[in-house]
Amino acid sequence: MTEESFICETCGESHEGLPTDYGFRLPDEVHALSYLDRYRRSRNNSDLCTLDEKRYFLRGVLRVPMPETKEEFGWGVWVGVSAKDHDFYLRNFNEAEENAPPFPGTIANALPGYEQVLGQLVEVHLGGADQRPFLYFPAASTHALAIEQREGISRKRHHTILESTGFFDRKGDAA
Repeated sequence: MTEESFICETCGESHEGLPTDYGFRLPDEVHALSYLDRYRRSRNNSDLCTLDEKRYFLRGVLRVPMPETKEEFGWGVWVGVSAKDHDFYLRNFNEAEENAPPFPGTIANALPGYEQVLGQLVEVHLGGADQRPFLYFPAASTHALAIEQREGISRKRHHTILESTGFFDRKGDAA
């Protein structure tokens, strides 16, 4: 979270420390299950998830640069991966695997403010032992989020993203 404050061009208010990340607790498909079905059909923690012993997910970070602030906005999203890639990640979870080859994943969360991002192909890059995998769109992707990942977003776009997540609606509830 940034400590820098600024007058927002969108709402005219002064903002300090706006969040620079937004995450999902589960893949959408698992989250949509009833409480008991989720218990019966899935195994999950904050990094790994299995559904029906047939679908495999891991949580990663899709980073989007914010050139005006020299920071990044991180989407903490789940990606569907193959059983082989899931198991490799699981076996090497506590090890630095920065040199492991990237593997494919598909985004398993609908992101507020983006159309048709669910199911989009990304590359999963493993990092250090204390890092979640980094997610990158293929260079040829023309999805709006892929373009923002390559080119960055403005403060105004950052504000718009936070609006779409409901951040400013919840902010008033904190009092």
